[in-house]
Amino acid sequence: MPYATPSDLLTRFSDEEIAQRADRKIPRCVGGELLVAAAAGADLSSYSHEEQAAAAEALAVIGRALADADATIDGYLVARYPVPFAAAPAVVTRLACDMARYYLYDDQATETVQKRYDAALAYFRDVAAGKVSLGPEAAAASAPGAGGVEMNSDATVWSRSASQGFI
Repeated sequence: MPYATPSDLLTRFSDEEIAQRADRKIPRCVGGELLVAAAAGADLSSYSHEEQAAAAEALAVIGRALADADATIDGYLVARYPVPFAAAPAVVTRLACDMARYYLYDDQATETVQKRYDAALAYFRDVAAGKVSLGPEAAAASAPGAGGVEMNSDATVWSRSASQGFI
């Protein structure tokens, strides 16, 4: 399950900004309103086939950015938590959106977008180092004994006392 959805990203940031970054064609076919409707799974019959296809491509670009963010997050959290989470903590969703936004900017990230991305990475580094916790819902997912390995064996067969002078 992804940590953030296209709708989460469009809710946190300007739909026009995300549409501009996701629709890489010139001239752009996808506006913010169309992208919000497509992300919500709304009826797009009032839009042309070209606009619908462009919206699907833009959602695919957003999906790749979100998947990249998820993979980066998992790389940091795998040391402390079983990933991926079934239900992501709110902080992970927020930071996944920041990271996906950065990935959408490609090599043209603004200073604000870069700083938010760097802050997200720093946060996940701190989580991996044990300086910060993701909260009680994430801690419950990694409770001791939850899916761990247990070894059982019989009593010792061979020992000095059982060898009766052999050793």
